[in-house]
Amino acid sequence: MIDDAAKAVLRAKEDGVTRFTLRLFLPRGEEQVLYPPDESWQGGIMQLYTACTPLVRDLLRKISTECAGVPPALSEQRLDPSGVDGEAVWFAQSNQAADDAVGLVQPSAERMQTIRTLDKQCGPKRPLLMVNPQWKERDDPFDALARKGGFLGALGTVLGGKAEMEDELERIGFVDTYTLAEYVCRGSRICLQLSYPFGWTASYYDASGWNSLLSGESKRPTYQEIEDALKAADVPFRFTEFDEIV
Repeated sequence: MIDDAAKAVLRAKEDGVTRFTLRLFLPRGEEQVLYPPDESWQGGIMQLYTACTPLVRDLLRKISTECAGVPPALSEQRLDPSGVDGEAVWFAQSNQAADDAVGLVQPSAERMQTIRTLDKQCGPKRPLLMVNPQWKERDDPFDALARKGGFLGALGTVLGGKAEMEDELERIGFVDTYTLAEYVCRGSRICLQLSYPFGWTASYYDASGWNSLLSGESKRPTYQEIEDALKAADVPFRFTEFDEIV
């Protein structure tokens, strides 16, 4: 996963992108199996942080070494004074400042000022990565309200909508570069992947393993589009993903 994510970052960097958003699965358990950091994760934000921060370190090491040819010096700084919010920033310092990189670990919406500061410090060429930001990728009702503009939009923002923040991140130049997501649709386990610049792919899991469902989509497929694709592929409805095994 880290190899794939690093390659996506480097491809985007070749196209002039310097601000990257990545959403990674996290390793868990003795065998370090990858799981999505969603509601199914067992444990709180600090357990997520413990699993996420080494991935950000390894990702920065990989992209910095690819650019500079030698491993960078890496250091971490916690962003939460309380020590319980699971936020940090990694700095990769190379022999030349132009080869430095910065990676935010699980930034929350309350860290926008930190993001602005790091954006200015990195300048137009040094990479700045956000890994597993704490706001949800998909919209909730407050997000939909925040996008209406005017009084309703302001109300949605006050109630927690992220539209204004996402607009600012887009102005800064952040690009969704690599994303993994997973959920169940019609009883089938679905995995979505975004890898710059190839667009979105969707796969479903059955007794034979993972099967391609959609590929090269310019936008994240909606739940309805995944449901329609499953029907078009004649994938049967399952009450659980283990129906065929039983």
